[in-house]
Amino acid sequence: MNADMIAAWAVENGFHAIDSRSYRRHDNAGVITIEIKRMSFLLIDERQGLRPRLISRLFKDIPLNSGRGRLHGLLLDRYPNR
Repeated sequence: MNADMIAAWAVENGFHAIDSRSYRRHDNAGVITIEIKRMSFLLIDERQGLRPRLISRLFKDIPLNSGRGRLHGLLLDRYPNR
């Protein structure tokens, strides 16, 4: 997995570019922000009424063959009926 793959996944899943390394999506549950770093990314899940949840992963820890699914998996508890 690399920064370009994370950015492509974000756009495909309804995130809007804030700049070349940050993506944000608003919905009824709150706001999700993805910040792409040099060798990792940070996902910030800000749900209404709760403390923000921070998830950080190194690119090398997400295999290429299942990377997109694993990124989506980070959001599964946000949308349990999907």
